[in-house]
Amino acid sequence: MILAFYLPKFTSTVEIEIEIDENGISRKWIKQFIFQNKIDNKIKWNEIENYVFQPDRQFDKFKLNLKSNRKFVFYHNNDHDTKDDFIAFVSDFAVKVNEINSEENKSKEEKIKLGKTIYETTGGLILAILGVILIVGLPILFILSPHKGSVKTSNYAMLGASYLGTIYYLVQVYTHRKKRKEYEENL
Repeated sequence: MILAFYLPKFTSTVEIEIEIDENGISRKWIKQFIFQNKIDNKIKWNEIENYVFQPDRQFDKFKLNLKSNRKFVFYHNNDHDTKDDFIAFVSDFAVKVNEINSEENKSKEEKIKLGKTIYETTGGLILAILGVILIVGLPILFILSPHKGSVKTSNYAMLGASYLGTIYYLVQVYTHRKKRKEYEENL
C-alpha cells in the first residue's frame, strides 16, 4: 500500500528550472522521468505565437504554442505552491510578454497573444451547459423517481459531492470568459 502511494510520486514527477531573460525562456531538466533523457532547451521570444496559463484544482497548466507548431507544455502540482516559485514565474512571464508586446514597431502578428484555456473554448462552454443540465436535472430525477422510497440518503451525499467539481468548473468557465472578454476589449 505504501509503495502504491509513493511510487507514482517518484516516477511521474520531474523538476525543471525555467529561466526568463531578454532573449527568451529556457528549460533546464534537474530531475527527469524514469528512463528518459530530455535535453535542455531555449525558446526565443519571437518564436512564441501564444501562451496559455490554465489553473485547475490539482495541476496548473502552462503552455507555449510556437510559430513552428511545436508546443512547450508543463504542469505544476498545486501541492507544491509553497515549495517553488511557479506563481511568481507566471506573473513575471505575463509582465515580460506585456513589455515585449509594447515595444515600438511591433505589428499585431508579431505580438505574443494570450491563448484560450479549455474554459474559454466552445467545447468548454458545451461542458458547462451539460453541467448546468446535470445540476438541475438530477435532483428532478430523484424527486420524480418511481423508486423514491428506495433512494438512500448516501445517494444524495454522493450527488452533492459530485456537484462540487461541476460548480468549480462552472465558476472557472464564467471567470475565464469574463477575463477573455476584458482582454479582447483591450487589444
